Amino acid sequence: MTEDKKVDRKCKRFAARLKSKGISCSNMPGPNLVLCNVGQATGLVKDDILNLCNYLPAIKLRKFIAEKGESYSFLVFDTKESASVFFNEYNGKNCFNNGTFLYMCYVDSVPDTEVLCPYSNPEGLLLVEDFINIDEEKAFVDLFNFKETNSSLKNRQVKHFGYEFRYGSNDVDLNSPLPDKIPKECDILWTRLKSYGIDLDPPDQLTVNKYMPGQGIPSHVDKHSPFGPTILSLSLGSSVVMDWKHHSGKSLPIIIPARSMLVMQGEARYDWQHGIQPRTWDPIIEYTLQGNQRVKVITSDTTNRQTRISLTFRWTRSGKCDCPYKTLCDASNSTEELDDAVASNLEELHVHQVYERIAEHFSSTRHSTWPRVLQFLRQVPSGAVLLDLGAGNGKNLLHRTDILQIAGERSSGLLNECKSYVGEVGTVDCVRLDLLQAGLKDSCADFIICIAVIHHFSTQSRRVQAVATIARLLRPGGRALITVWAKDQTRSNYLCREKDKEVQSNSTVEVAGLTLPVHENRTQFQHKDLLVPWKLRGMKENKLADKPECTLLRYYHVFEEGELDELCELSSLLVESSFYEEGNWCVVCKKI
Repeated sequence: MTEDKKVDRKCKRFAARLKSKGISCSNMPGPNLVLCNVGQATGLVKDDILNLCNYLPAIKLRKFIAEKGESYSFLVFDTKESASVFFNEYNGKNCFNNGTFLYMCYVDSVPDTEVLCPYSNPEGLLLVEDFINIDEEKAFVDLFNFKETNSSLKNRQVKHFGYEFRYGSNDVDLNSPLPDKIPKECDILWTRLKSYGIDLDPPDQLTVNKYMPGQGIPSHVDKHSPFGPTILSLSLGSSVVMDWKHHSGKSLPIIIPARSMLVMQGEARYDWQHGIQPRTWDPIIEYTLQGNQRVKVITSDTTNRQTRISLTFRWTRSGKCDCPYKTLCDASNSTEELDDAVASNLEELHVHQVYERIAEHFSSTRHSTWPRVLQFLRQVPSGAVLLDLGAGNGKNLLHRTDILQIAGERSSGLLNECKSYVGEVGTVDCVRLDLLQAGLKDSCADFIICIAVIHHFSTQSRRVQAVATIARLLRPGGRALITVWAKDQTRSNYLCREKDKEVQSNSTVEVAGLTLPVHENRTQFQHKDLLVPWKLRGMKENKLADKPECTLLRYYHVFEEGELDELCELSSLLVESSFYEEGNWCVVCKKI
């Protein structure tokens, strides 16, 4: 068999495999090629292809598409003649330093993976590239590249100066200053900022984060009341793409290069959230012109991350925030400053009393166990003790007699529903239980599930206490599954697409001196602390009434990505996995 026939035969085999992925290869030359056996999954990067094109100066490559996790990729040339030159030169040839032979086919179409981002950077955001030089960067890396520290989080290593930044509550304790102050070597930064029109006194708080490839930080806004109107971030080492999100629905990526200074003031400081996705790569962002506007294009091409160190400088303050940006402001719509008695009263009115009234109706709407909850429960071995904290109507309890199960529920109405549901299972005890004051013995459980409960606690300290109870009840080596409602509902079936086009609800309710927004059901959440309506329908002869009797309001604190993970870490629980399922953030954690 001739060499050309061998290559043709291999290409046909690849074409048959690609067909199962919806990629139809063609024998007719055109401007598009699929590289059948090389892609992101094999380590291919754009530079590898550009190097091959450099030997063929007459051709012009318009686009390189390598989708994440795939072992194939696409090339789009300016003409079919350019594609044919590349095809004839390299098909079936040893093209790379690692000895990989390249096989390709023509295709009629390629996936459109590019995303246009029409939004401008947030007002008040200043990114100064090359703010420090290479020698200064090396000096800062040597100063802050700590190799060991007792302060570390799942997603990064961290160290604090001046005051410890508390990730659980996003603030500092002004009564507990740290012995380590901001090093004097940083003083050159404030002096240099003056040349950019930014005249600042030296900050008094510094957080140093060390990110390895694959690590990130959840989307957040630096809490308003504990910190002043300026936040600074100096980047060392690897560049990174930082994602910015506005509560109006705008989102955009911003490349943060090494040695750059990011200055956040105004809207950027108070009205936008920012975060870094936990991944080993970032998309390459290019620009195109639409009319007279320069628009970002998020390409399918990627670049690998390296180690990055960020220095975040803050100015601490006390008292309530008086900024005009109310949506994300803790002084206007957050429950964080409530004392425990007021928070308890809020939950009594808008959690406990509501569930007592809606218990029968609520139970009638809850039937099946979520897939990932069921997956977790299937791991419970014979002889184990399983706690369901906040068991509701008991739908998640197992019909097994070889394990001991305890169903704990705060609502007496739901507890009665639970007893009816598990009445046939002789190894289930149903007990009335408050998660903040659970009268159960320490280290009594091998497995715990706590499904859709923690989001009903109205302050950070009470949420921390609830997770600490779970940690207390677990035996060493025991595992727990905790789920909470997510603020981001764009990946769930909760949203009603027609309602998304309507004006959001502007109604509010005054509770304990706090103004809480009332959520419009089936729409994207606009606030983290809010009241969600339940339209109560009565039951008659085991059937729901056609019309609601009344509307009751349940309190929720909806969670940002990573927020539940940090609650677990505060209780020294090891987070084994963290995932999103149908509008909920879920964590599987282990007691060490």
